Amino acid sequence: MFLSVKGLSKSFGELDVLKTINITIDEGNIITIIGPSGSGKTTLLRCLNALEIPDEGVLAFHDGFEIAFGNKLKKKKLMELSRKAGMVFQSYNLFPHKTALQNVTEGPLIVQNRNKNEVLELAESLLHKVGLADKMNLYPHQLSGGQQQRVGIARALAIEPELMLFDEPTSALDPELVGDVLKVIKDLAKEGWTMVIVTHELKFAEQVSDSIIFMDQGQIIEQGPPSQVLKHPKHERTSQFIQRVVNP
Repeated sequence: MFLSVKGLSKSFGELDVLKTINITIDEGNIITIIGPSGSGKTTLLRCLNALEIPDEGVLAFHDGFEIAFGNKLKKKKLMELSRKAGMVFQSYNLFPHKTALQNVTEGPLIVQNRNKNEVLELAESLLHKVGLADKMNLYPHQLSGGQQQRVGIARALAIEPELMLFDEPTSALDPELVGDVLKVIKDLAKEGWTMVIVTHELKFAEQVSDSIIFMDQGQIIEQGPPSQVLKHPKHERTSQFIQRVVNP
C-alpha cells in the first residue's frame, strides 16, 4: 500500500462535493478517474496535495506520514503533504514572466530552498526528458499548449514528489498536440511512478491504468481494472457515461 484515503469529505457551503471517499493506491500503480463535469474529480485530486483542505478524512502514506482532517492542522504538516504530490494542471499555470527553465526551478529553489546548481542541473535534465531541451529559455507565450503542458510536467517532477497528480492534462490542447503530452505520461508510467490522473481520454485511460475510478455526484460509483470498468461496467450509471463519451 502506497497511499490510503479514508473517509475523505469536502463541502463548499451546502454543496457536498466529496462524500466519504475511500481509495487504496499501491506503489507504482496508475489510477485514472473518469466521470461527468461536477462529479468531484478535480476536488479529490486537489485534496491529495493540500490545494483544497478536506473537511474530514485521513490520508496515510506508506512511510508512516499520516494527516487527519477535521481539526486545526499545522502548516508544517500541510507543507509536507504538498511536497509528496506533484500537480499538473489543466490550464498549465505557468508563470508568464519566467522562462521554461525558471518555471521548473521555481519550486525547488524558492519553496524547498535547495542548492541552485543542483536544481539547475535537475531542471535541464527534466526539460530534456520531456523533449524541450531546446526550449528552456523561451517564455510560455512562445510555446505551444502541448509544450507548456510538458513544462508543467517537468515543474511537477522537479520537487521530487512521491506521487504525481494530473488534472485533465490534455483537455485544453488542440487534438494534434495531445499525443506528445500523453507520450510523456506513458514514459513516466514505464518508469514506475505512482500516479492519479483525471482524464476524459478513455482510450488513454485503458492503455495506462491499473485501475479506473468512475465518480458521479461526489461519490465513487465504480472502481476496477480498465477491462471491467470500460468494457463490462457493473453499474448502469457508469455504462451511460461511457456510452455518451464514446458516442457523443
